[in-house]
Amino acid sequence: MLARHGCDAITTNRVAEAAGVSIGSLYEYFPDKQAIFAALHDRHVDEVRHVIERTIAHGTSASLEELTRELVERLANIHSEDAELHGIVSAAVPGSADGFKSGLQAAFAQVISPTRQDRYTPEETERMLFVLPHMVEALVHGVARQPHAISRGRAKDEAIRTVAVYLSSCQGSHLGRY
Repeated sequence: MLARHGCDAITTNRVAEAAGVSIGSLYEYFPDKQAIFAALHDRHVDEVRHVIERTIAHGTSASLEELTRELVERLANIHSEDAELHGIVSAAVPGSADGFKSGLQAAFAQVISPTRQDRYTPEETERMLFVLPHMVEALVHGVARQPHAISRGRAKDEAIRTVAVYLSSCQGSHLGRY
């Protein structure tokens, strides 16, 4: 319904009708359409959180580069599954990307800080924990919204390559500045 009519055309009456429930039943769970958008967004955030957790759990022995590649790949896939709906809901929920970036930052902190302290200075770690979540968030959402001039698969490959180049530039950066 959101994809067909857009955010502004959605009403609680239309949602109740499409769901096959009375408006009163709908109001028991959702006081207004913003609450519906928030619930859809929360469901997406839970899905993202699960992907991050599974990726970290399966990548405990992987390098930061391998783990990041897998994370970008998986996140790009779930954001591309229903990109139009995700875009509409994200636009309707203020600050929707903040939770995503926060989750990514926590994931990268979990991977970088304890196991790679010999590789990165505290300043480099802090910089990476700022750049990586912002970069991955922008690239993953960009892959989902990519124009038809480039395939989604190619856009995903470019996102992964961009993150890999950034991580490569961080290797030994404390030995010499760029």
